[in-house]
Amino acid sequence: MPVRLRSALPVALVAVALTLAGCTPSPAPSGSRTSTPSAPPATEPTTSAVPTPTASVTAAPVGRTCAQLLSPDTVYAYNPNFVALSSFTPKAGTAGAQAVANKGLACRWQNETSNDVIDLSVAKLDPATLESLKNQAVASSTLVPTYTGADEGYFSAADGSGTAIVFARSYWVVMTSQQFAEPGDAETLVDAVIAALA
Repeated sequence: MPVRLRSALPVALVAVALTLAGCTPSPAPSGSRTSTPSAPPATEPTTSAVPTPTASVTAAPVGRTCAQLLSPDTVYAYNPNFVALSSFTPKAGTAGAQAVANKGLACRWQNETSNDVIDLSVAKLDPATLESLKNQAVASSTLVPTYTGADEGYFSAADGSGTAIVFARSYWVVMTSQQFAEPGDAETLVDAVIAALA
């Protein structure tokens, strides 16, 4: 990975999380499939603690729903066994929770066969916060140049889960799943999210 120098900035939002948890409810379009399981998923992506921000964050609403970021058709084309969850909220201390706390959103889709999940969080943040998050991504992940429309993209994998981290304009996008063993596994979904944010 190329070495990259950045100015030192205070940690403004979160350490780049290896995973997300939870799903904030978002209106589902008519005809889309949603699921409300009676028990927690059998398998969860690896989680890591997210530190409390040490500087103020200026954020704006994302202005999209989960179904607008990843349409039911897009998810079905990726894997027809995944359905949007309608009753989950992000676990405290995760990137999803930090995104929601800063006017963003967190979404979850679950595989009805394997119980694997796809977690997505998106936040629209100020330049200093984004720069801090980029610094953390450089330090903890591998640069990925193939995510279409991304200003910068990164990927990391650990303990059976992969995480794609993308910066597109003023958006911070994190997507995690046990389905992502390498950057290309997330590419179709990541590209769809970036296009929806344009």
